[in-house]
Amino acid sequence: MKINEKILGKYRLLELLGSGSFSSVFRAREEMTNRTVAIKALSKDAYPADRMRYLLTELQAMSNISGHPNIVSIHTVEPGKDDYLAWIVMEYIEGKNLHTLVQQGDLTINDVLNIGIDICNGLKAAHAHNILHRDIKPQNILLTSKKVAKIADFSIARIFGESTEFAVTMTGTRRYMAPEQNYGAYDYRADLYATGLVLYETTTKQFPFSGEADEIDRKKASGEIENLDKCPEIFRNFFLKALHREVDKRYQTAAEMYDELDRIRSWQYEQQAAALIAESADSPATELASALERCRRTFRLEIDVAERINQTLFFELRNKVEKENRERLKIRLKQHYTDAIEYARNQDIEGILQELHKAHKFYFQDAELVEQADILFKEMSEVVPTSENPTVDKIIEMIELLSVEERFQLIDELTIPAEQGQTEEIIELEDQYDQDVQHEDTLKPPAIPKQIQSTGDYRILIEEASPEFLLDKVHEDIQYPHEEEAAYIYQQAQIYTQQDKRHQCQRQYKRLGAFYNRHAKKFMKLKDAELVANCYTRARFSYAAADNPRTARKYAKYGAVYYVHLARQLEKQRSWTDAGKSYILAADNYRYAQLSMDVEKCEASATVCYFNTAESAHLLGDLQTAYDYYLRIISIGRKLQNPPRAVIEAQKLVDEMQKGNIG
Repeated sequence: MKINEKILGKYRLLELLGSGSFSSVFRAREEMTNRTVAIKALSKDAYPADRMRYLLTELQAMSNISGHPNIVSIHTVEPGKDDYLAWIVMEYIEGKNLHTLVQQGDLTINDVLNIGIDICNGLKAAHAHNILHRDIKPQNILLTSKKVAKIADFSIARIFGESTEFAVTMTGTRRYMAPEQNYGAYDYRADLYATGLVLYETTTKQFPFSGEADEIDRKKASGEIENLDKCPEIFRNFFLKALHREVDKRYQTAAEMYDELDRIRSWQYEQQAAALIAESADSPATELASALERCRRTFRLEIDVAERINQTLFFELRNKVEKENRERLKIRLKQHYTDAIEYARNQDIEGILQELHKAHKFYFQDAELVEQADILFKEMSEVVPTSENPTVDKIIEMIELLSVEERFQLIDELTIPAEQGQTEEIIELEDQYDQDVQHEDTLKPPAIPKQIQSTGDYRILIEEASPEFLLDKVHEDIQYPHEEEAAYIYQQAQIYTQQDKRHQCQRQYKRLGAFYNRHAKKFMKLKDAELVANCYTRARFSYAAADNPRTARKYAKYGAVYYVHLARQLEKQRSWTDAGKSYILAADNYRYAQLSMDVEKCEASATVCYFNTAESAHLLGDLQTAYDYYLRIISIGRKLQNPPRAVIEAQKLVDEMQKGNIG
């Protein structure tokens, strides 16, 4: 065969890419389509009758997995002539093999990660079709111009049948063989060991075992990995496991190795994205978005994965900035209080009030709250009871009568933040939320990071229990970051309760209610109905404990609205049990808000959800669970004026189960 020769009347040979004892590979052009292909010409001498099974193995293997993005595809097999048994027409890769690129030193850590992920992705497909490659090495990993890796050369692949799970023939490139290939049976994990060797060599440009063939085999068997300190730290644990001498302590599947490399890749992206975000404080948002997109493409991450990481980073950065601002604020507040104490020592009452007023102006960052801080001075009569409407002079006289301990208590009272937005109304709450949900694909709100994802464990709602008892129950366990501050406010209320200081206790409960109201609005922006409902319900408990039933009923209604939205979301996911619980929580809030028609609707919806749960359990043969839910449905149904069909059907099924007619 000669260059520029036309074979089979349609392929023109353009270049010899490589040759070996079994075959020669050419770059060729398919004349009819002008498509560039690779043609593997198989020598007749290399495939006598007893070796034909190897040829058939390769053809079967490649045809089964042809078309996979990380495996060189086979287009067709043409019969040969003269000295050639057959021509395999394959996908042509416009690039170099991994061995060449390693020698040139053109690969970055990101490239190594992506190449490793590509190899594992190809092996997942091969192993799923019972194909063991047996010759994974840098020369058999071809890279496209975009550095997408493709596995080539399945000429010595082993296809396992239904009755075979291990190969015993020692074949392949000895340097890249797993230790067990020298001693007996081996399986798919031999390909994973070879992948580990390839990636180690790609990363460090050195082989992990030095010496001649026998010495390399001995070091593999003993697990003596060399030059590990030259390997980037993020890869060390990966290679310790991938190249472990004991096969059961390595990665057991290509999917497991893929997941670990993908985890490392995501971590690497997170570090670079964090640096970009930190450096972009004074840059336009469009520049940061472009930089993050370039970074994502470098790591070849899916858009949704990168966005989730970015959103978590923005959330953490925002929390960090808020924390730093709070710390600076605390320092300034402390300075004002220190100055106030100094004025107190000098009996300068006007100076005390001025410093406390300045402290409040630092604490409240907008005009409305500064105005509320000013109102606190008019409310001094509640802190130090008097029958008169106090003036500033009168307040000074009252402060002069206080002991040192009482003065510090007064400072503490003045630092309680005023309730924010207590008189605000959420206009058309249900309609607005529905609009937000309908447009969520275009709005793309930031996702809540994993560390504050709702688990549903907070659903503790006991009928007829006091609000103080309910608050005690919900603050037993800190599940979310915002609950730490809430728990502190609640503890202060408890202290005042123990000291029998009813007024101060109520102020703390109002403060707790305002806190949960603010956080409900924050979670509203994140489109998390569960956390919004959670916060509004706790605001209800707080205002009820503060003997403010009107405000408590308002937040009970808000909480109910969001529990209903949560229930509807769960219904779409067919999470019937949780949907039913959410409807019950909504009903409890509506009951407190004295909206009986809404209570009826929610409890009726809960019975339908619970019936679906019971029916599923019944079909699976879990009669006890089904029976329990049927009884729960009947219990709820007794309160309903117009019970839905679910209640009637549940009663029929319970009657039959009690008679033993079904099971």
